[in-house]
Amino acid sequence: MKVTASLLLCLCASLFADPHVVKTSDFTVRPSLSATLLPEQAIPISIPAKEWSTFTIQEILPHGSKVSKGQVLVRFDDESYLKKLRDAESAAQAGKLSMANAEADFVSAEKYLPMQLQSAKIKAEEAAEAWDYFRNTRRNNEIAEANLSLRQSELRLDSEREELAQLEKMYKADDLTENTEEIILKRQRETVKAVEIMLELAKMSHKRKLEVSLPQEAVGLEREAQSSAIALKEHEQNLPRNLELKRIALEDARVNAKRSADALAALQAEKELFVIKAPADGYFYYGSMQEGRWSTGEPVKALVPNSPVAPKRPFAVVVPADAKLRMETTVDEATVRLMKADLKGFATMTGQSETSFPVSVASVASTPGLDGRYRVTLTAEYPKDLPVVAGMTASAQVLAYEAKSVITIPVKGLRSNGEGGWEVELQEAENKIKKVSVKRGKTWGEKVEILSGLEKEQTIIVPGA
Repeated sequence: MKVTASLLLCLCASLFADPHVVKTSDFTVRPSLSATLLPEQAIPISIPAKEWSTFTIQEILPHGSKVSKGQVLVRFDDESYLKKLRDAESAAQAGKLSMANAEADFVSAEKYLPMQLQSAKIKAEEAAEAWDYFRNTRRNNEIAEANLSLRQSELRLDSEREELAQLEKMYKADDLTENTEEIILKRQRETVKAVEIMLELAKMSHKRKLEVSLPQEAVGLEREAQSSAIALKEHEQNLPRNLELKRIALEDARVNAKRSADALAALQAEKELFVIKAPADGYFYYGSMQEGRWSTGEPVKALVPNSPVAPKRPFAVVVPADAKLRMETTVDEATVRLMKADLKGFATMTGQSETSFPVSVASVASTPGLDGRYRVTLTAEYPKDLPVVAGMTASAQVLAYEAKSVITIPVKGLRSNGEGGWEVELQEAENKIKKVSVKRGKTWGEKVEILSGLEKEQTIIVPGA
């Protein structure tokens, strides 16, 4: 069964395989490259804004315009910006005034708050002294004074009554009362009545003083002493805090004023960004030229009036008039292994294949880009009568490898031997097939260079040929 299967497999292989006579020929590797002409120097155009984020195109020169240094390239709408600038100016001025008020308030507090504390101390000391003096001295003195005044009133009444009694005895002994004597008696009687009334008033005043006035005054003085002591303690606690609060408020006002001033300065610095001028004589191109590529796409198509432009990101370039043009392309990993600096070749511009010119490889990237392709830069000697500008495209061929009179075979005739080497099926006499190990060289297209293991005029089997 196994013999039958092997015979069948060999039969099928022979049906789909052709013999190939080994010959020698010149072997060249010429990768074809599609390149874009880009300037060696391109000045990116962007909006280096930090404060303002909205830039809407008002006017913009057409793509590819020839420009002179200082010529307006783009003009943006600045109406909203100017309103914001006015608000920032007002905020900065208000910040200055607030800081001035805070400084004056703090200076006043530094002088006035200690005075308040001193006044509170004096008031507390005076209230405490008044209460102590009243309690220990003045109250007793006033009671003694009130008692003395009442006693004097009583003694005076006794004196006036005694005088009246003496007058009555004296005038009664005469058995005759003259008019003058009657007047004196009447006057004395009135005096006694008046003194009696005064005594009653004195008693009432004495009673009120002892029972009402002095107790009320004692309460008032005690309360005043207590409240003054409490007020002093509050001042001792609060006045330093209030002064520190004033200091903090001043520092906040200074910080806010500086922030407002900085914000205004930053906004004012961006006033010139609403008009972008050409930095040099040359050509104005939409898009950006970075890492050997000219980036266009939807953002570039949106560079029309009334459309926004994102800050900080290049959206156009100015190519100086004297900038040299290089050819930029990207290749896959297989092709980049064939490339190296100083390789020579030729190129033709798209649409003008009848005119070719020499090119050479200037540099080859050692790492791939984000798309997995490798950047290759070419320099060219453009014919003087060939008009070239940035953005044009060309086709180039570079001689990456050349060998004279070497053996090449179809790639399909070569296969792995399973041990890290390569082999071919050699057809011998009587159609016998022999596997022969070979050493391979460069591969290009459908051909592979054989360095050893085969000789000219030998015949190999090429499956599927």
